[in-house]
Amino acid sequence: MSVTATDLPSTIPPLPDGATMAVWPLSALRNTGGDGAAGVAVEPPLYCSRGKWLHPLFDLLELLAPDGPAADSDERAALMSAGELFLRDRVIGRAAAFLILRAGIRHAWSDLVSDGAYEVFEAAGGSLAGGERVAAIACQTESMLRGVADADAAWTQLLERRAAAEGERAGRMPTA
Repeated sequence: MSVTATDLPSTIPPLPDGATMAVWPLSALRNTGGDGAAGVAVEPPLYCSRGKWLHPLFDLLELLAPDGPAADSDERAALMSAGELFLRDRVIGRAAAFLILRAGIRHAWSDLVSDGAYEVFEAAGGSLAGGERVAAIACQTESMLRGVADADAAWTQLLERRAAAEGERAGRMPTA
């Protein structure tokens, strides 16, 4: 169920308690112990979120922005100096795939992954795997991006959807 599973660590770290998404240095997950067994992430992730919908990914993109509000933060410095990154999430649909790749992360694993997410990762040459594969995530954002292949067009649509979601956020989360 992966685009190129050989690029993923052999041991997928669990999400920290209450987290919906986390990011580790890929090298920390590929290290092997003295007995040659695949290593696991013993250090906490470099980035962790308890957010819902696509908000953790938008927050990560803002953190990574060189001219963003966190440009001089230690957290950004740690992420930027870590080399290749690995993202673990609960759900990756087409929209999340576009955002993950926009953040420069080419290796991801999720509990639930849509066919659309696999298509996006495959087109970008990334590696993606998951516990369960579904045709589509049942949400407006997945439907909105069905058939969108251009990353910039997806970004524009996602920014518009995010603005609409921010308006809805006052009372409830968007259904997308």
